[in-house]
Amino acid sequence: MQSARLSAPEPSSVLAGRAPVRWNRTRRGVAVTLAAAFAVLLPASVASTWIRGTILSTSGYVAAVTPVAASPAVRDAIQDAVTGQVDAALGDAEASLPPAARALAGLLGTGLADLARNGVRQLVASQAFERWWADANRVVHSQLISVLNGDSALATVTGREVVLNLLPLVNDVLRTVSGPLSAMTGGAVSLSPIPAAACHAITGTASFACRRIPLFPAAALAGPRHVYRLLAAALSLVLLLAALAFAGALAASPRRRRTLLQMTTGGTLTVLVVMTAVSWGQFSLTGRAAPRYQAVTSVIVHALTTGFFTTATWCVAGGLAITAIALLCGAYARLPRASAAGCLGM
Repeated sequence: MQSARLSAPEPSSVLAGRAPVRWNRTRRGVAVTLAAAFAVLLPASVASTWIRGTILSTSGYVAAVTPVAASPAVRDAIQDAVTGQVDAALGDAEASLPPAARALAGLLGTGLADLARNGVRQLVASQAFERWWADANRVVHSQLISVLNGDSALATVTGREVVLNLLPLVNDVLRTVSGPLSAMTGGAVSLSPIPAAACHAITGTASFACRRIPLFPAAALAGPRHVYRLLAAALSLVLLLAALAFAGALAASPRRRRTLLQMTTGGTLTVLVVMTAVSWGQFSLTGRAAPRYQAVTSVIVHALTTGFFTTATWCVAGGLAITAIALLCGAYARLPRASAAGCLGM
């Protein structure tokens, strides 16, 4: 009789009772999977938002780099570089002096150099320089995108370094000092703009008059280029997947408050990890730049990544706030007068 009892089929009520258990276990598994996916997608969404608002948007990019023109480190570096290039260009201007003034070329050399330095100093310190900086960055924004894609047609990447092309500013300085030079020499002195193709021919050498400010090694762009290409291909998709993972995890979970805590905690931690990685990347880029231009590189890199850190900081703050609210709701739900549904239906 006992063997008959052991072999007897289980009652339908027992099977029916196990079905909800299996269903809840499946829901928990789906909720955990979606919560983990959200924790991974959240920092990717922050990076996508930053790229869309700063890198791909001309107005956002110009707004980020315009304050760079007011940095003393950037102004000093540009002033030194442009002054050296203008001095080299002035050496070629002797041929345009009137015959009577050529005999005084040696005596005027120092005066011309001082005049050029004063002109550069005044131009860099003026509001015109800030406008030039903003306009130049607005014009070349599309070329910066090309640099990230690796197909820039301009000389933004020269050899193994990413460089800042100062030739347009050099030409502006030459046009500025042409008038005072004419007044000093008593004749018309015209310092023609330097064509990019003829820049190396000014001195007959390979570099001085065409020198540019090296920012950091071109090899350092390999990682950002790879990340940019991946994100640019699926910016909207990443944001959509993150939203679906968040909503799906809450919908599937039988214990929504716990799932919400898992997502906010995990997402906050992954965002903090990515922020730390980006900070380390900033430090690495600055350290790999030439010592003379490390301050310039630091200012530019920090200006470009400010939008990322702002968005990430707000994301972390929001995650902490939601975590605190969920914890308080859990404590409230355990009070005797709390409803069975708990706080916020969780």
